[in-house]
Amino acid sequence: MNLGASASLQSCLHLYKAFGLIWQMPMDFPELCPVSTPQKADVEVRFGALPAVDANAVAAGPLRQVTPGETRFGLPGAVTILIRGGNEIVIERQQIDDEMIRLLIMGTAAALLLHQRGILPLHGSAIATAAGAVLFLGHSGVGKSTLLNEFLRRGYLMLAEDLAAVRLDATGTAWVEPGVQITKLWADSAAVLEQETEGLARVRPQLEKYVVPVGHVLATAAAPVAAIYVLSLHNQDHVALVEQRDARKFNALLDHTWQKLVVKRMNLHRAHFQQVTSVASQTRITRVQRPDQGFHLTEMADRIEADFKALDRGVA
Repeated sequence: MNLGASASLQSCLHLYKAFGLIWQMPMDFPELCPVSTPQKADVEVRFGALPAVDANAVAAGPLRQVTPGETRFGLPGAVTILIRGGNEIVIERQQIDDEMIRLLIMGTAAALLLHQRGILPLHGSAIATAAGAVLFLGHSGVGKSTLLNEFLRRGYLMLAEDLAAVRLDATGTAWVEPGVQITKLWADSAAVLEQETEGLARVRPQLEKYVVPVGHVLATAAAPVAAIYVLSLHNQDHVALVEQRDARKFNALLDHTWQKLVVKRMNLHRAHFQQVTSVASQTRITRVQRPDQGFHLTEMADRIEADFKALDRGVA
């Protein structure tokens, strides 16, 4: 079913808002903010049998086929998910629990759908500040969620966790839309943050990584991008901030784009290039290097906070 042709209003029970879109879900979705009034959804997510793979689809990894209009991926023997037209996600379920389905929808599936809608999905977390949205980009395990939670402790509102949806408006200004209302923390990070894990759900039963609800500190409105910090490690004993210039800014955004390897197969590589170029040209991007031994959380957060507060004062 093409959601864009549907005029029906959906029940609030399964309507949620995330990434600047209204999502109609086939299940309760506690990771997202519920919509309080009935309205037309932008994205329909449903269970169902998938059509045959398009003969023109290009394989791009296990159980992933890509055409300009649709992409499918999945876990062998568990689930296959089809993302189509920027407004529809169909889940063909074999053996998988609801928690894992929600994780896949709000990760890979959402990133692919955002690409289809012309929204840039970055692998990062974000907070709202007086200067605007501040993003923390980085590869898995570098400490984005730990740093995000430290700023939540300092009173900032959360915009994004792990997947940041960056939208360019009619004037070309980049905005970050509010995303999920949870963060995910490994046990050692939770200990550093003095976050209790007793009673928290695990991301997966076998992992010591926990889902932390943060709905009360999730921003309710998009914020213009003010600064981007790219987290990395080095073999020094101090935290270093190095402002990026020219091609390094572009490459930082390209490197931390969700699902960047299938953008060309989706025939969206030109649009993606323009998005990244536009965001890079208007945003201060800084590489944050922290010691590979020890997290240095307070020092890193203090340095970053001083840096973006200087932006708000117009002195950076």
